[in-house]
Amino acid sequence: MRGTQSQQLTTHSATAAQAAAWRGVEALRLYLLQVETSVWPGWVGNDAKPVSGLEALGVRAATVTSIEAAGSDHYRVSAQVIGTAGVGSALTTAIVEVIYDVVPGNGTPGIPPVCASMPKAPMVFNGNLDYSGGKLDVTNAVDYENIVVAGNLTIGGGSTARISGCVKGDVSLSGGGITDNGHLYSEGTIRINGMGNPNGTTLWARNVEIGSGVSGGTYTAIKAGAYAVGVYSGTALIGTAEVGGHLIASTVTGGTPWVTGTVAPLHSGHAVITLADQSQFLLDFSKQDSAGAPLLKVDATTGLVTGAAAAERLKGADSVSLPDALSFRSTRIAGGTVGLATLTVGQLWGYNVTVSGWSGKYETLWASGNIAMTSGTVKNLLGGGDMTVNQVSVSGSGWLAGNLNMPVNNVQTRQAGTSPGLPGIPYCEARVKPVDADNFLAMANYAFSTVDGAAQLTIRNVKRANGDSIDGVYPLNNPSPAQLAILQELMTCNYTNEKGCLKARQRDGSWLLHGVSKMPVGVLWFDQSVKIDGTSTDFLNTVVVRGCDDPSQATCGGNVTLTTAGHRDLIAPNFAGAAKVCGGDFYPTNLCASRTQLVEWEGQGPDGKPQTYQGLPIANTTVIAEGAADIAGWELRGSVMLGKQLSTSGATVTIHGSLTVGSNQTADTKISAGGIAVDVPSGGGLNLLPVCSTGSGGLPASPASASVQWSRYL
Repeated sequence: MRGTQSQQLTTHSATAAQAAAWRGVEALRLYLLQVETSVWPGWVGNDAKPVSGLEALGVRAATVTSIEAAGSDHYRVSAQVIGTAGVGSALTTAIVEVIYDVVPGNGTPGIPPVCASMPKAPMVFNGNLDYSGGKLDVTNAVDYENIVVAGNLTIGGGSTARISGCVKGDVSLSGGGITDNGHLYSEGTIRINGMGNPNGTTLWARNVEIGSGVSGGTYTAIKAGAYAVGVYSGTALIGTAEVGGHLIASTVTGGTPWVTGTVAPLHSGHAVITLADQSQFLLDFSKQDSAGAPLLKVDATTGLVTGAAAAERLKGADSVSLPDALSFRSTRIAGGTVGLATLTVGQLWGYNVTVSGWSGKYETLWASGNIAMTSGTVKNLLGGGDMTVNQVSVSGSGWLAGNLNMPVNNVQTRQAGTSPGLPGIPYCEARVKPVDADNFLAMANYAFSTVDGAAQLTIRNVKRANGDSIDGVYPLNNPSPAQLAILQELMTCNYTNEKGCLKARQRDGSWLLHGVSKMPVGVLWFDQSVKIDGTSTDFLNTVVVRGCDDPSQATCGGNVTLTTAGHRDLIAPNFAGAAKVCGGDFYPTNLCASRTQLVEWEGQGPDGKPQTYQGLPIANTTVIAEGAADIAGWELRGSVMLGKQLSTSGATVTIHGSLTVGSNQTADTKISAGGIAVDVPSGGGLNLLPVCSTGSGGLPASPASASVQWSRYL
């Protein structure tokens, strides 16, 4: 069985090594694409040109072996790229020889891309979130999208959670509250039966239901509802969607309130189009080009939308495309029910609106359907149907398409063509990218693994202060005297009684770091679950944990446990700073440019322009696990990325960075004690995650091309 396990690990590693090599081939192509035209003539020849900066992609080496001119401003570039994966006896390499055809452009030179992207929000949960006790706070966020939930959100009466963000499913609040000047968007129904008084809050959903026990505070807006439409290309019905906007009067059929007709979409919000084959595309009506003009153009007279061919594909085959010109024909109302008692609201907008309480204040009240209002003061009123009132005053103007049960000053009834339209249903961007620990193995400084039943530690990219490398494979069961001496210098477990942490591997293949008083700085990688149980020193590490090849298995592992035993903090290398990471007795050379400076790399800044960052993105994280995490009251200075669920206990878990739960599968989270507090770092790139979005190219002023003409494995 051990032989089979070793063979499986080697096979998996070989595949991963090949994948790393091909990532390097593409990264090198992007690099060649950005080299200035003036540089190429001086590069012609057979002298080797190493290309650095690809280690973050799992590439050990990339070398341009020769460049020859193939015509005017045309070059043939030969190169070798080496990818690695695995550890110990399962360590494998893949070498790809490749020939590129390059036509240079004019512009600034680029550098190889580093995988980096911003999280969707400081907290992302790919599943349901049930919060019945403890904290759920985000501080220092640059905007108010603090939390994203891909399922349903339930906050109970015992919780002190204060949130702002979006939810794919339904929302139920009977405790906690909403961040001042924040918002809560839901693609389902928002139901609120109790919460702290909000200040400047916006609620937007399919339906909004606020119980009679909720009063006080101020709301910027409460809105709900969309038109359920057929999507047409010319006269052909090609799909369905739910769209915000207004009905074009000349196309309406039926009486009031208006339901059927052609919709002229709003110049904001999103719409998901589902085609007959279940392919899906996302239209973003707010997106603009560099000149500030909308990419999607809406003809207000006909409702025709152009520019749709550039919509993002959410689901479906690449061969399926969206026509550029679309029109939307409403067949029914999607949601649109708004119910509340007594509130102070800037804009109240839905289809059927019910206000059951007394003495509320509403700056604008829009309803495309009917209104039932017991009491309140309205400044501006617009209704597409009938209205029933008890004690209501309108201080500004009021227009109704239907009837009013009793006279109200300033309100005109039976006004043909009166309809405010509908706001649409918000789109919650909750997609996550999977966590694959093998992608980070090449960046690991200390990789703990089991090969043929034996525990070993593979050290990579680590030097002593004097510059001597200590890289190698260290068997933990029987290290040589020289290896043992190094291990004893590096780490100590069991409350100073076990220098070298030689007994860290457990019988079930998992790892236990118990009573740690010394641990080297850098990226720690484990091939199975790891438990950190008691520390008397800060961990200045990124902890990466691999699961099994089939993550659907119930006992797949890949988990992280941080116990309640006495401990210090877990601090990601970039948060610890260059002095502690690079200036010690041992230092990780892949994270440090020198003994006093972290590695620099170039990526896209918040303004879309190139920006230089210090510290590789992987060193912004404290935990990257393919499995779950069980954390008891720790302070983590760095982001946390989990493939499965999160459990907390004891005191509040504080994360300086971001939290992503359920990257590899839907993972429901239930928190009843302790809770989570996320503090968002400011500036310096500390928020970036080691997840690819786009590369970091240069700035070509005229088009360049670089393509692979030929390749083979060596």
